[in-house]
Amino acid sequence: MHEYALMQGIVNAIQEQLAAEKVTVPVLKVGLTLGIFEIHSEAAARQAFQVLTRGTPLEEATLALTLLPATLKCPACGHSEPFLVDHWHSHDPLPLADCPRCGQAAHLTGGRGVGAIEVVLAGEEGS
Repeated sequence: MHEYALMQGIVNAIQEQLAAEKVTVPVLKVGLTLGIFEIHSEAAARQAFQVLTRGTPLEEATLALTLLPATLKCPACGHSEPFLVDHWHSHDPLPLADCPRCGQAAHLTGGRGVGAIEVVLAGEEGS
């Protein structure tokens, strides 16, 4: 359900932009960059995109989904690294994970928001 609502907003925004620019050529690809905490499941996000684009100018578009990792920062030992785990989800404003170096609780920062939306139209494939 979460992915559906997120994708609905994104699909609606793209369609509004296409209409405003009077785009009549097919959309071939939608590139979407999301923070890892924005979705519960990549598969669910892809399925929501597929369902929501049926019967729209985006129906034939492929979805290129890139997930931005969070950053793990350990206050105990100072270790820092990108944190990208499949099926990780949290609505906690300050999520935590075990530090892989010392085992203490480490903060996870970043990994939120829509980073970019790219729409590739027919005729722009090489651009």
